[in-house]
Formats: sequence, structure tokens, C-alpha cells
Amino acid sequence: MKKRLLCMILTLIMIFFLVPSAAAASNEATGAAETLYELGLFKGTGTNSDGTPIFGLDRAPSRAEAVTMLVRLLGKEEEAVNGTWETPFTDVADWAKPYVGYAYMNGLTDGTSATTFGGSATITASQYITFVLRALGYESGKDFKWDAAWELSDKIGLTDGRYHAGNTTFLRSDTAIISRSAIDTKQKDSEETLAEKLIENQVFTKEAYEKATTVPEVLKEPPAPDGPDVTFAVDGVMLPDWDWNYQTGAGSYIVTPYWNGSTFTDFEVEVASGKGSVTKNGDGMFTVIFPATENLDITLWYRFIAHTEIDENGEENTEISRTKRSLTFATPVPDNGFALSRKGNTLLPGRGFGDNFSPYFVLDVYYNGKRIDNYTVTATANAPFTASVQADGTLLLLKTGRGHAQFTISYQGQSADFGLLVS
Repeated sequence: MKKRLLCMILTLIMIFFLVPSAAAASNEATGAAETLYELGLFKGTGTNSDGTPIFGLDRAPSRAEAVTMLVRLLGKEEEAVNGTWETPFTDVADWAKPYVGYAYMNGLTDGTSATTFGGSATITASQYITFVLRALGYESGKDFKWDAAWELSDKIGLTDGRYHAGNTTFLRSDTAIISRSAIDTKQKDSEETLAEKLIENQVFTKEAYEKATTVPEVLKEPPAPDGPDVTFAVDGVMLPDWDWNYQTGAGSYIVTPYWNGSTFTDFEVEVASGKGSVTKNGDGMFTVIFPATENLDITLWYRFIAHTEIDENGEENTEISRTKRSLTFATPVPDNGFALSRKGNTLLPGRGFGDNFSPYFVLDVYYNGKRIDNYTVTATANAPFTASVQADGTLLLLKTGRGHAQFTISYQGQSADFGLLVS
């Protein structure tokens, strides 16, 4: 039995390495899930060894799971669990009956036939958006078409154009993103958002909502790592503690990672963003080729651990967790002109700085090699973000949509344009 379990774990690890892109949810989805979790509107599929939730964002939700998520989003889980509900469905699992019953009796869901709910079938984007639109007071068949629900959800700002007839997959990460957007969306024929309604109904407090959704202040020091301490040496020179932004010019560099002071080989390394390449050498080191035309962000994955959890259907699922550490090869702050840095990652004048999967950017502004704080910022019309100068002199770009945009930094009669792609 032990040999069989070991073989299964090793197989899973091999599969994990073969398809790393399928195993990691976007920062946007993770942030959405964490916000909803803090408000008690979203639960994980289990917990990590440190007690933090496992959200399972990279798998497709069933119809029963989606309805459960919807009931939690409405703050009605307690009412659903303690209520008595009647449905015509004969195929609903016992654990899902309170949620399906509540949703059915309140007009939030229908069955797949007169007597079946189809709870084990995976849900589509349009079906989940239909659930959420109904929760906001809209009626399918009257206000929107259930099989093209994104047409209305895009119009009211619930979704942003990413869902359409061409979607072939829909994951728990999508339910988190849509649900997070829903709490800040106005209900039908009302100026009141779903969050305001939930606050009125004492599902959570205004203070809890503000704490969960407010953009945090810029940290003066980088946060502590979320696992055993990993540091890096570049060409044999150890980087200072917490300083994982290596400012340099173009070239080829040998990087050695250290885990608690010792080299190790059980890691994977990949380019997270920027121009350049990394190659694992197989001897506990990897080579970085950095052209210095923009920042090169690298992600090191290590500490691979298999977790077996029991899901809401009573089935065993084994997932591989991993710890990440980041290293950035950054071009130095220029001596002339404007530059921006995001957590120490310098960006040169006039250059776009890639996809923004986070709900906000916090940036430092430099002019002629020095950080400045008495500048002004203007954004193009209909920009998918709001731009503001904070009290500490940092530039805050708060996401409001998706698309390409430009903004201008002005200081002492000089100015420079920067591009932004908000995803």
C-alpha cells in the first residue's frame, strides 16, 4: 500500500513538472478568493499545514459546487443549512441539498430536467454568470439570455469581456473573480451594491469589508518569506538579505540559490515576465541571460509537497503545493530623465510595463536618478485605472477595467509618457 501511494505521489509530481502552467492560478484569482474568504463568502477545499486555505482554483467546479458558492456569496449559508427545502430533483447529493434547495426555492437555479439537477456536471461561464445576475435581481429570459449571460454582465461591469461563446474551460478561479466583482456591482434598478446589501443584512461589517478590499499601504521593508529562507548568489556574490532585485546591465549570469544557507537542486525556475532566459544547469545553479531592455522577473519553485484532501463530494484529491521565491534582474535607475520602479523593479522612460494581474500597482517615481514625490500624474480618457499620488509620494494605479492605456508624469516643467496593459 505504501509503495502504491509513493508511486502515485511520484507520478503526480512528474505530471506537475510537465504542466506547470496549469497548476497556478493568476494573482487576480488568488486575490479575489482571499478577499471573499476574509468576508466569509468563499471557502477552500482544505487547508495547508500552516492553516491557510487551499482554494483549488485550478479545477472546474460542478453545478452543485457553483450553487454552494453562490449561496455563500449571498451570505445565506446559515439560512440554507438550517432551512427546510423541497425540490423536484432526485439526484442531489446530501451535502448539497440545503444549497440547491435554497437556490431553487429562491429562483436562483433550475434543473437540467423536471426531476434532475445535474449537480455533478461541470458548470459553464454563462451558467455561473446567470446565477450571479439572478442574485443581483435580473431575470433570465427577460433581462438577458441565459446562454449568453456575458452580454449583460459586461454591460453592467460585472465582467470585463473575457467570457464569451469561445470559452472552453471555466474554473473555480473564474467563480472567484466573478464573485469578487459581484460584491461591488449595483443591483438591478438600484444604486446599492451587493456589498452594501450584505452589510445591511449583517453578513459582514463595513469595517471588515474595508479591511478586505482596501489597497494596502506600501511596505517599507519586503515581507518575510512564506517558507524556509531562500537567498541567492549572483556570480558567486551573495545578495543581501531581502534584496532579490539585482540591478545590472546586459550579460550572462550564474545564479546559485541557497535554502537555509545550503545549496540545493530540487527546484524549478522559470521566467515570470520580461525579456531574457534562464537555464537550469543541474548542479544547483542556473544561468540567466539578460538583455537589459527591460526587467527580467524570475520565479523559483521549490518545496514540493503532496496533500490529500477530501472534497465536498467526499472524494480524495491529491494536490501538490509548492513555495515560490522571486528574483528580478533590473536595469539601474537612469541618471537622466524619468523612471518608475515597482517594488524595486526599475522601468525605463516611455516603456510599457506589462500585464497587471493585480488590482493595483504601487510605484516609486524617479527623475535624474533621484526619487521624487512632488510630481503630477494624468491618465488618458477612459483609462482602465485611476491614478493618484499618495501621501508618501508613491504613485497608486488602482484597476477599474481592462485594456491599453497611457499616463503622463510631470515634474518641474518636464514630462514623460508611460504605457500600461491592464489585464
